[in-house]
Amino acid sequence: MKQLFPTVLFLLCPLGFAWASGTDDLVRALQAQTQQPDSPDTMVEADDAKGQTRRAGVGFYVNETDFVTAQNTLDHCGDAGLRLPDGTPVEVVAQDADAGLAVLTSTRHSAHWLTISDDSIGDTGKITVLGVTKDGWKDAEAKRSEVRLLGQIEATGQMIAQIPAKKRNIGAPVLDAQDHVIGLVAGPLTLQGATEAQAKGLRKLAAVVGTAGLPAFLDSADISFREPASGLDATENDPAQALTGVMCR
Repeated sequence: MKQLFPTVLFLLCPLGFAWASGTDDLVRALQAQTQQPDSPDTMVEADDAKGQTRRAGVGFYVNETDFVTAQNTLDHCGDAGLRLPDGTPVEVVAQDADAGLAVLTSTRHSAHWLTISDDSIGDTGKITVLGVTKDGWKDAEAKRSEVRLLGQIEATGQMIAQIPAKKRNIGAPVLDAQDHVIGLVAGPLTLQGATEAQAKGLRKLAAVVGTAGLPAFLDSADISFREPASGLDATENDPAQALTGVMCR
């Protein structure tokens, strides 16, 4: 049985109460949908190494050359294909459309990668998202922000999350207190027939998918990765440097 996560907000004024009440209603409306509409193309507009503006998502390295992103990143780029911000071509290694995950690779090597947990995203206490600003990847700085889980959409298994706008990058990893990956941002949420107030509220929310099945998926594709119990020394690993931009060609 899938667990639901109620909204918990500390309210200091009537305006805060109105936002909390509106959010509760919006969460219930999203959960009532029997089928989640197609996610709109809201990829970040970012400048690549040559100063050209392109649509971009986020990936995180799981080993020296392979990185994970959201399936939506591939869907929105379509036949245009993908590349890194420096222009390096990217190839698709494996996909799990049902889980909303994709593994990509390139000739670029990363000295930093994230540890993958098989814990459920709802059982890990405080969680954060590691994302970048919309200023482009050339001088981008990865920053983390706390994520609030507001509920789960039974029809899709996606979590409804409150995430700061600048950290709502498609493919951005969601981390537990030990900086282990337990989820990723799948993209924006859509509500059919949304009112103007609901559409405004949706801009503060995002869909998050748990990655408890990611270790088994990587194993099945013979892709190496770091597990919490692997015993590998991760003291020199910087989660922020394990991120990469993923751009449409």
